[in-house]
Order: sequence, then C-alpha cells, then structure tokens
Amino acid sequence: MQDDDKDYRYDCDVNGDVEGFPPEPQAPGPARSGAFSYDDKNGLRAGGFHRAPLEELRLLFRANASSARRAAATKPWITAQLRLYAIPFEKSAGVAELRNTLEAAVKGRKCIEGGPPSVASIQQRLAAQFAQSRQDHAQAVAKHKLEVRGWHKRNFSKLNDPSAEARYDLEFFFAKYFVDDRGFPAPNKTPEPVILWDLHDWSEPLQRRVDAIPRLSARVTSYLTVIAWDPKLERGVDTAFAMINRPDVKGDRPTLEALFDPDRFLAKYFLDGLRGEPDPQKQKKPVILRSGIFFNDCFEKLSQAASLVPELLVQRTAEPVSGAFWGCSESRVIVGWAKQVIRQVDSWESKIDRLELQEAKREERNKEKEILATLKPHIDYARAHRCPPSDQSILNRLVGSYIMHCRELQDDYGGCDLGSMSLDVHRPTSTHGAIAAFNFGLIEGTMLLATSEDSLERLRAEQPVHSSGSDEEEPDGSGYSTASGKRKATGSQQAGAKHLKRRLGSSHSPNPSRIYLQWAGCETGTAELVLDEDHERTGHFDLDKRELTARGQFYWRAMFGKKPLVFTLLKVADKPKKKPDAWGSYCEEERWHHW
Repeated sequence: MQDDDKDYRYDCDVNGDVEGFPPEPQAPGPARSGAFSYDDKNGLRAGGFHRAPLEELRLLFRANASSARRAAATKPWITAQLRLYAIPFEKSAGVAELRNTLEAAVKGRKCIEGGPPSVASIQQRLAAQFAQSRQDHAQAVAKHKLEVRGWHKRNFSKLNDPSAEARYDLEFFFAKYFVDDRGFPAPNKTPEPVILWDLHDWSEPLQRRVDAIPRLSARVTSYLTVIAWDPKLERGVDTAFAMINRPDVKGDRPTLEALFDPDRFLAKYFLDGLRGEPDPQKQKKPVILRSGIFFNDCFEKLSQAASLVPELLVQRTAEPVSGAFWGCSESRVIVGWAKQVIRQVDSWESKIDRLELQEAKREERNKEKEILATLKPHIDYARAHRCPPSDQSILNRLVGSYIMHCRELQDDYGGCDLGSMSLDVHRPTSTHGAIAAFNFGLIEGTMLLATSEDSLERLRAEQPVHSSGSDEEEPDGSGYSTASGKRKATGSQQAGAKHLKRRLGSSHSPNPSRIYLQWAGCETGTAELVLDEDHERTGHFDLDKRELTARGQFYWRAMFGKKPLVFTLLKVADKPKKKPDAWGSYCEEERWHHW
C-alpha cells in the first residue's frame, strides 16, 4: 500500500464519524448470479462454498470415509457441489437423496475436473462484473479523496494561528506561507519569520519539508520553532528566544531557553553578549535546568557551547526533593561558575543523604506498623486467652490456627510474607498424634504432629493410603494393605522408622513442650507433588510456657539442602480454619490422582 493510501485510510478511520466528513464509498461486494458469487479473493462459490476437487469427492464416497469427512458433507455443501459441477437435482430433495445424486455423478464420471463449460461461463461473466465494480469503486475513491481534501481545506481556512495551522496540515501550511501553487519557493509570500509553538510530533516532518525548500531555514524544537528565509532566521530566533519570557509561557523558562538555543542561553546569563566574554557578575548563582534538558542531544550541545567559556561548568546531578516520584531526588543539570556549581552539588548530595536516611526511618516505621497490624490477631488472642484445663493433653491444647513467620522465606521468596503463611492444627483422632494443614508460601500440604519420634512414626504408619479397590487384603511388597488401607510395618518400613529417628534426634525429648513434625505437600508455583517417600521432610517446634507461640525448624532438603528453615508460630484462634488433605494423597500411589 502506498503512503498516500495509508494516509487516506487513516484519515477515514479517524474522521469517519466527525460531522461533515464526506461519507466513504463502500467497497464492492462479490458479483452474484442466483446461487453463484465471485470476487478476487474467493473466486467462484455457490452458496458460500468453493468447488471441491474430484479427489476429495471420491474420498467422501469411499466405504471407509472418515466420520469427520461425512459430517462436513452437509446439505448446503452437497447442493453447492451439484451446482458447481452442473449436476441436475431436485431442490426439494432431502440430504440423503442429494448425497446419492452427487455420489452417482462422481462414480458415473459426470463431474468434470475444474467444472463444466456452463459453470466456467458463469464465472467469466461474474468476474467481468466484479472487475467493473472495482473500477467504479476506484473512481469513487479518487473522487472521495478530493472531497476529503476539500473538507480539510475548509477546516484549515477557519484557523487563524500559524501554530494551529501547522499542527493541522503541513502541506496546506507551507502552501499558505512559503511555496506557490506549483510548489516553488515564494519568499515574497511571507518575508518575515514565522514562530510556531508546541509542534510536538510534527517537529520532524516540518524539518524535512523545510530542508526540501531552497533558501528556507528553521530552528526546530518540539515546543518552539522558527521558520524564515535565510537572511532573517537569526532575527527570528532572537524574537522567539525573547518570547520565552512571556507570562503565558508554561514550564521552566531557563530550561526552555537552554533547549531552544544554548548560545543565547549562555549569553543571557553568563556572557556580555552573544558569543561574548565571560561576565561572572551577571549571574552569580548557578542556573538549575529541569529534566527536559536531557532530551535528544540538548545536553551535549549545551556542554559543548559551555566548554568554550573559561570556568563555566555544566554538570548532571540530582536535586533533593522530598516526596519525589522515585526516591528522594530528581535529575537536574546545573550551569554556572565552577566554584558555585561544586558547592551547590555538594550541598545537594548532603541533603539527599539526610532525606534518604529519613525515608529509610519512615519506611522502617511503616514496616513496623504493618507487622503490628499483621500481629494484631495474635495480640488480641493472647490478651483474651484463658489457660485450658490442665488435664488436657498438649496435643489437644495445640489445636487451633497459627500464623507462621520464616525470615529466610520472607526475604528471598514472594508470597511468604508474615501473615500469609499458616498452620491449622486439628483435634487428634489418634492416640499417637494430630494432623494439620499448612501453607508455607512455596508449598502447602499436610503435616503430622506428635510428642515423640516413635509416636510420629506410628501416626504416619496408620494413615490410610489409596486402595486399588480389591476386596482381599494382599501385601504388594510396598508395605501397604490394599483392603484395609493401613500401612504394614514391613522390614523396609522399620528401617525407615530408624532412618526417621536419626533425622529427628533421640527417641525421647527432654523438652515436654516439643512437638515433632513430618510433612508432605504440593509446590504452590508448579503444582509439583513433594511425595512422602524418604522420611526427609521432618522437623520440630517448641512451645512457650503459655503455649501461644512456638519456635522450631523444618527440613526441605530437595530445596534447601541440609540447612533447616527456622520458623515462629503465633496462635490466633482456638479453631483451625483449613482442613488438611489426606496424608495418603501425597504418597506415590496417589501421584496421578492429583492430575
């Protein structure tokens, strides 16, 4: 597509709904004759279907034709093939009769590859009609382009500001001010410089048009531009530079001046004239320029111009700004005499250090507030807590909901913040221990809890596992009974128990408030099961005297090696919130039941 066609299409898309915009001619549809249609994209079709090749029809009528091929042969499709191969048929016939008609024609060799002459004649006629429609549409589009151009000319004529005119249409703008009807330079049309504001994205296209017109020059920036015939450009730049000081000009004026003309900027503040001698008394304090000076090559031009002035320094730096969008400072450029610039930069750096220290303290206070807000359920629970009866077992007193804190997980992994990790302990249903649901951020699953390693192993051994459905109880060599769903203490399991004890420590703990644990679960990020098959996911925690908090450790060797993860538990409720999954669901036999 040519560029003018792209512009035309863009114009129609953007302005098509604007009041007064000439209606766009509709693109031609397919040429039609009865059930037949034709266009360049789809060729000849009948009822919206193309002609199927003979080989495809033969495959359709084979005894072993696929069900998908048969399903695709609907009544409209079969009717279209009969028309495209000029096979006579009854319009009122059902799909079975039509299918038989087409099958007989195919097997009787009445279908001609490429279609019969009568259908080819229809295609030729429709193709000629469609070509004529396209030709008529092309003429209508050419006429519409002229109408659109006239509409834009009328809109342009209503504007009375050169800046608005340039932003609206550069072609009309240059025709009005700088070229004649044939496109040749016309200096007498606008002998004086033209000053434009806020061209933005039109800056580069305008510069290209200026470059294409002999003896026409411009000083172009996105916000201020001067266009003039060669002898008068400098005078126009002087006028435009002075206009930056007008009260209605928005933005930081020194920055705008430096962006527009670095030489005139230096002359205004630091020299006795344009490209003159240094004048240190003219501007003693450094001039601060905003971030706009970094655009394109503006900083380099300013630095290059300043390098010709002794003792004048241009330096990138940061100004302290409390509440800045990013950090405690914003980018700046300082222009001034070297001693004052260095003194200003040092002062700013010291202030930025103080602001950053204040911000760090503020962030720490906010973090403490967040922690206190997270800990509030525990604090409230602890205040209202009443000691349970002394005759209750420690596992019964353990029942409830806890929030968990693990510094290593919190610092290194997302989703492991304080308050997001939990442990929910349920009332024991076994004499050996209790079962809990846990969510430790990276992994969630089921945890077995007991007051000794022996009890923990017995609790684990009595957990139901997946049954194959057999009514007979037959050992399968894995240590499981398929009928009872209970684990048998085979030799390998007894060896595992010893292995577990070595992981946990001695058989009996001197600390009566210690709870031993073993866990299995599913990684939250990948949904990969962490199976209970090697007795390595173990740990323990010790309750405090009031049994409201606990500190402990657990192992996840596949993830963290031999290093235990230290954690703290804080009780927030007497009732657990989450129900644990069956322990057996994290065993090898249940691997595929999770998917």
